[in-house]
Amino acid sequence: MSMLDPQEDTKRRERIAKAKSAVAVLVALGVLIGGGVFAYNTVTGWWQGFTTGAEDYPGPGGDPVDVTIPEGANLATIGAILKDADVVRSVDAFTNAAAANDEATKIQPGKFTLRKQIPAAQAVEMLLDPANRSYSKVTIREGLTLDAQLEVLSAATGASVDDYRAVLADPAAYKLSEMADGKPEGFLFPNTYEFDPDDPVLPLLTKMATQFDTVAQNIDFGAIAEDMNLKGYDVVTVASIIEAEVNQPEYRSMVSRVIYNRLEQDMPLQMDSTVHYAVGKSGGVTTTDEDRANQSPYNTYVHTGLPPGPINAPGQASLEAAATPEDGDWLYFVTVNLDTGETKFAETYEEHEANVREFQAWCQANTGRC
Repeated sequence: MSMLDPQEDTKRRERIAKAKSAVAVLVALGVLIGGGVFAYNTVTGWWQGFTTGAEDYPGPGGDPVDVTIPEGANLATIGAILKDADVVRSVDAFTNAAAANDEATKIQPGKFTLRKQIPAAQAVEMLLDPANRSYSKVTIREGLTLDAQLEVLSAATGASVDDYRAVLADPAAYKLSEMADGKPEGFLFPNTYEFDPDDPVLPLLTKMATQFDTVAQNIDFGAIAEDMNLKGYDVVTVASIIEAEVNQPEYRSMVSRVIYNRLEQDMPLQMDSTVHYAVGKSGGVTTTDEDRANQSPYNTYVHTGLPPGPINAPGQASLEAAATPEDGDWLYFVTVNLDTGETKFAETYEEHEANVREFQAWCQANTGRC
């Protein structure tokens, strides 16, 4: 029952009826003049303000304006950002418009180009339209060393390598995995990342570090490493060697088994990839006598056991292979055809020698490739 005076109640009903009629007329007029979408947004915003008391702009909108929606922002926070940028007239107008739009929960963080002084309903629609979102991307491929990763990040974002190194010095700041023991080599996950050109360094490193943890958790990496009586750090080191040594997916878990078999038998790993890391070489698959004589702790020809840490950033497939090696008694492997990636495995040195001769023959037939 209405608590208003009967006469006032009648007047209120008349005002609402007139307003509804006005809405219908404006929408019809907008359609007739070819501006149906504009008319709908304008009138919807006006009607929302009339019925809820939230102040809203009628449109049509003013100059373009860039706004940034941060990670984790709720609708009220977004509304406040838009109000401060003079996109919407009030936070309530935006939150009411968002509540009326089932898709509003899909608004993504990032930088958007909107317009000043638009109806809140239009602001919601513009935030949901990918065409209004402006962002930059950088792709970090699998198998890059930390130094190489930083060069790619610097080239893509314009921030200096020194800027990145300054942040890397504080592992807690960018949430480096506890598994990494404070050392980021191998623990900044290779992937494609979006970034804000105005603030790329800490957010990017945080995304890369937390993505590593996400992938590791999906694999149940820590538990598997514990079952293998190894530290997670060591299994990541194995994964990095697999990443560097294998270019065909079907061989990853087999190379993983070779590494573990040699470790169990206290045999030097003798992986050329670790020598490349030790001497700072990239490209090519072979090493020289001088390379293999280098006394770096990363040289697995000189030192038995795993190198001190990862030699690159492995991708998910190599992490999975390191955690789940295939069953087998192989102690040796060699890629005999660099074009196809064909790799042969052997349990004895004699078998391996025959495979090596096949590889050498390929190299002689493909001068400069090895």
